[in-house]
Amino acid sequence: MLKSFIKNIFLREKYDFQTLEGINSIKIPNYKPLQGMSSPVNNVEYILQRKATEHKKNGKMDLAIACLKKANEIFPYSNFAWSEKDYMRLVEYLKQDRQFDEARKEEQKIKEMFQKTRVVYEGKNIETNIVGLSEKDVIDVFGGLVESFDLECCCEECAKYAKRIFSIDGKDKRFPRLPDCIKYYSDKHKYCRVPLNAFLFGVNEPKWEYSGNIINWSNREYKDERSKEQKESFKKRVKEKEEVAKDKEFYDLMFEKYPEVTPKSFGGFRRMKASNSENYKKLLKQAEELLGYDFYKEN
Repeated sequence: MLKSFIKNIFLREKYDFQTLEGINSIKIPNYKPLQGMSSPVNNVEYILQRKATEHKKNGKMDLAIACLKKANEIFPYSNFAWSEKDYMRLVEYLKQDRQFDEARKEEQKIKEMFQKTRVVYEGKNIETNIVGLSEKDVIDVFGGLVESFDLECCCEECAKYAKRIFSIDGKDKRFPRLPDCIKYYSDKHKYCRVPLNAFLFGVNEPKWEYSGNIINWSNREYKDERSKEQKESFKKRVKEKEEVAKDKEFYDLMFEKYPEVTPKSFGGFRRMKASNSENYKKLLKQAEELLGYDFYKEN
């Protein structure tokens, strides 16, 4: 821990994160692979993201945006798998700085890049749902076995694969082969990603209860075993996620076109909406007058 802390301090002193020239001059590092469950906290792209937050708080949006642009440049060469959400921070900062055309260009570029990582199975990303390890590591070290979790919030299809031991490549005939639909992240199941843990048979115990023999249990009939409460929890989650997406679409439109009547942050808008404040009611009325239609009814 102390060694990692010292390295982080060294990196912060090595690079100039306080000027545009310094940020833009940062070279793409030649990283060594991370070991096990290692964290990227000592990676320069991680520090760039933290510095971006710091610069934004201090009102230095030019430096904040430069940090995120440089981080996005380094991400593809990192030894850590950065998500689309990480890349999209740049888009949100550009919007906050009212660089909307540039934000749209960056968003398109990011989406195209992630689209290129889609492979054979429809909707899946090359990054698996296996927690912390590569597929090769699981095969070499754990014999290719993984366990699926007891999912508290998932759809009818994903629920069929909960609480089982799977063989990644199907070579261990005692257990069912891991289906592609849960092996990879899928847009069809974006509200209920299925995390998978490496499992060493005869050594590990599953993190969920089962009855009888674990092999027979894992090969039981595929059916939706969710409780009524779990089904309701999933419906609630989907509704909340879709509501946030709709609110974000409304907020982005209003923030770009009518900043004088729109809160400065999406968080502020969400709090205003949640309390159904008088200012929120006024904003909706103004939005309808400005747009010429009721956004939430028409979209």
